[in-house]
Formats: sequence, C-alpha cells, structure tokens
Amino acid sequence: VAPKQLHISRARVCDLFLDTPECNAHTTAADVLWSGTPLLTLPRYEYKMCSRMAASILKGALPKSQRGRQAERELVAADEDGYEDAAVRLGRGLVYGEDGAGEGRGEGRLVELRRMLFEGRWSSALFDTARWVRDLEDAYEEAWARWVRGEGGDIWLEEIGK
Repeated sequence: VAPKQLHISRARVCDLFLDTPECNAHTTAADVLWSGTPLLTLPRYEYKMCSRMAASILKGALPKSQRGRQAERELVAADEDGYEDAAVRLGRGLVYGEDGAGEGRGEGRLVELRRMLFEGRWSSALFDTARWVRDLEDAYEEAWARWVRGEGGDIWLEEIGK
C-alpha cells in the first residue's frame, strides 16, 4: 500500500488505464482520473453496479460539453469488440517524439484526453466536494422532512422502485 500521493503519481505514468469489465475500478478509477490518465471501461452487466461503476465515475470527471460527450463515447465501450477496438485505436494513435528543444512530447487523442481530464479536474462534478456535500445534506433534510410528515421509508422505497 502506497501513500495516496505516490499512488496517484504512479497513475500518471500510464498512457491509458484499461478497466476490468467484470468488476470495475472504484476508488482507483477516481485516482487515475484525478491524475489525468484516461480510463477505458466496459460496463458489461446492466444489472451489476460493480460493472457500471467506472463508467459513472468517468462521466463525472468529464466536462459537461460536446468535448466531454465525445470523450465518453470513446472511453465507455458498448461491448468487448468495441473495448478492444478503442484500446488499439487509442494506443496506435499515440506518438512520442521530441520537440525543437529536445523535450519529449506526445501527440494523439490520448494526449488530448489527458489534457481535458487534467485541466478539468477542478471544475468536474466528480471532484466537486462542496457540491457533493450540499447534495448529501439536501438528501438528509428531505429524508427528515418525509419522516416528520409520517412518510416512512416504505413509501420512499416504493417511489424509487418504480
């Protein structure tokens, strides 16, 4: 087990994080995305939350824009063939070289995705802790208000079960 900062700095070394379809990354997905590393995932089972987790985390990290929706289409595969095709396409599209000053530079869609994730992390829904806390507090207040009105949990469970 590594300290959090070391763990996140290791994630930056990867060009692309290949998520496991059976049971997705959870906290690791968030750490990888915080580092700016793109994550490719396949939510294989609609009925298993553990198979859809990384797609949800990824969507929260992407900007709410046309660029973010395009990245989502590229990074959330619909099936095994799409997953493999995306991994190969993104990997083959990455080119490393040197700029005029002898500095190493990468080019390709993975570099663009990395930049989008890294630059957008301070404004993304996934990492907006203040919003998350407000939403949780609102949920607590709503639960309390329903209890005070005599609406037990059974009514609430019936509502979300629809």
